[in-house]
Amino acid sequence: MTDHAPQSHDGIGVSLVDGNPAIRRARQIMLLSEHYDVRSYATGAALLADPRSRDVPCIVVDVEGTEGTGMATLQAMRASGWRGKAILLDGTAPPPALVHAAERHGDRILDRTAGDAPLLTAIAASIDRGWSGWNAEG
Repeated sequence: MTDHAPQSHDGIGVSLVDGNPAIRRARQIMLLSEHYDVRSYATGAALLADPRSRDVPCIVVDVEGTEGTGMATLQAMRASGWRGKAILLDGTAPPPALVHAAERHGDRILDRTAGDAPLLTAIAASIDRGWSGWNAEG
């Protein structure tokens, strides 16, 4: 008989970027309740200004931020050496350019109105894909 212990997220960092304070806070609380080490930012500029943001394997970002786009934020993060995965929150029909960029980097696209369960599943999957390499190199 195989014993399946619940997956622990203790100490795994997730950055959350959303210009809507109510949504950002609700998602932050939810992620904290799942034992992620979560930092939230109102803008991509705030994320980019925090040197600790490069130390997390996953960023959840609304692609239509208040200052520019989430894609510009991700491009700047990757240019600064960040090697993680992103969960891109967008409308129901993402444009082909967004889909292509996500596929190229191994990111996921979710509808911005997705509930907690799909978001948690996407975060866990993105971390599972890159966590061992992240840990060894990060």
